[in-house]
Formats: sequence, C-alpha cells, structure tokens
Amino acid sequence: MTSIIFRLLAWGVFFGLGVMFFINQKSFVSLDKEVAEAEKLKKEATYNLEIDENKSSDLINGLFRERGKLRLEIEESATKAGDFKEEGEMILLKEKDLIEKSAKLGKELIAIRADLVEAQKKTAEKVEQGAPVREQTKEVLEEVKQLEEESKKVKSERDELNAELSALRTRRDVAIRTYNEERERLLSEIERPPYHYFGDEVEIDVLSVSPSGAGLFIEEGYKSGFRDDFKYLAYEQNEPDRYFYLQASLVQKGLTFLEFMGDFRENASDFIRSEQKLFLIRTGDSNTTLP
Repeated sequence: MTSIIFRLLAWGVFFGLGVMFFINQKSFVSLDKEVAEAEKLKKEATYNLEIDENKSSDLINGLFRERGKLRLEIEESATKAGDFKEEGEMILLKEKDLIEKSAKLGKELIAIRADLVEAQKKTAEKVEQGAPVREQTKEVLEEVKQLEEESKKVKSERDELNAELSALRTRRDVAIRTYNEERERLLSEIERPPYHYFGDEVEIDVLSVSPSGAGLFIEEGYKSGFRDDFKYLAYEQNEPDRYFYLQASLVQKGLTFLEFMGDFRENASDFIRSEQKLFLIRTGDSNTTLP
C-alpha cells in the first residue's frame, strides 16, 4: 500500500514537473543564454587571469632581480661604509695634528702678512726713489731712438758711398786693365833694356836673411836684370796687401843683396825667412822712401 502511495506521489510529482516545464519553458531558455554568457565571461576571465599570472610572474622575477641588485648595492655600501668609518677614525686621529698645524700656519700667515705690508712699504719707497732713474731711462731711450734714426741715415749714406766705391773700383779695374793693355802694346813696339824696367814684376826666392837684419840675399844678379840702387816694392805671396821696400846693392853675376828701406826694415824683418817666395815690382822714390 505504501509503495502504491509512493508511486502515485512520484507520478504526481513527475506530471507536476512536466506542467511546470511547459509553463516555465521561456525562463529556461533565458537561463541557458545567461549560462552561455557566464561561460564566455569565465573563459575571458580565465584568459585574462593567465595573462595577469604571466605579468605577475615577470614582475615577481623583476622584483627578485632588483632585490638581488639592491642586496649587492647594500653589501657594497656596507663595505664602503666600513672604509669610510676607518678613514673617519684616521681623520679623527689626525684632527689634533691638523688643528695644531692650522694654528701654527695661522701664526705664520700673520707674520707673512706683516712682512708683506713692510715689503709693500719698502717697494713704494723704492718706486719713489726710482722715479728719477725711470725718467733718465726714458731720456736715454729717446736718445737711443734718435741715435738709431741717425744710424739709419748713416747706414743709408754708407750704402750710397759703398755703391760709389764699387763704381770707382770698377772704373779703377777698367783703367788698370786699359793701362796694362796699352803698356804691353807700347812695350811690344820698343826695345826693352837689359834690366828691370819700371813696373816690371819678378818672382824671387829668399836665399838667406843677413845676420844684421839689414836685408836679404837672393841667387839672382846682372843676368836676371838687377842693377845697383834699383828700388823695388815687395810683398809676400800669402799677404799681398802687406808691402815693403827693398833696394838692390852689391849686385853680382848670380847674387844680389836687397836692403830693407826706411821704416820698412823693422816690419819686413819680422816675417822674412829663408826659402820664402817674394814678388818684386820695380819702382822709383816715393814720399815714404825719401829721407
């Protein structure tokens, strides 16, 4: 009996649910839509959650890296702090010495400033004392400037004189060359005497210098054109601008004594030696050879 009652109740509930299904069919459709939308939102949330998890992992990894860097920096800072601490302790130990040195330097600075003031006073006095000297220096500089201007003028005049002298030398050389050419031409037309003619130049070798220093001997005589009392203008080969006078005496066939004339005796005897080569130019009396 009880089972029949339960069966009737079950069938009644079943038919009741069927009636309720048909009555609430629209509500079930809308509920399916909501479930589908909820599933969609769930998927999106799951996707976004995965993305957020990845980002969170990256952030956490970055935080770990930064924490490692920070830890290294903290360790370095701690090491430096230890060094600074040691340096600070050293500085504190030296502070007393520095204070004493600073006080000593302060005293020296005061003394130096006093000396500087004194030196400035002395410098001012020296400047005042040096004013006349500066004035004289200024005058001297002006004189030097004037002398430089005069020197420029003199130099200009000297250059002009040098140019004139060069022109005169050129004219002299031309005149000498013309004279020699004309002389050679004339001499070629006349009969030369058997002795040295005026202007003839001969080359000799000194045989010896007389013990008295009055003259010199040469191994040439009449055959070479020397005659008694002939006068010669002589010069040494290595010193063509150093002239002296000789006069022939005791002229023999192959020997002649040439006597130093006038003041030239002392000068010539100083550098004449045996086997020395000399050049002689026959000349006449001059205002330096006449007594």
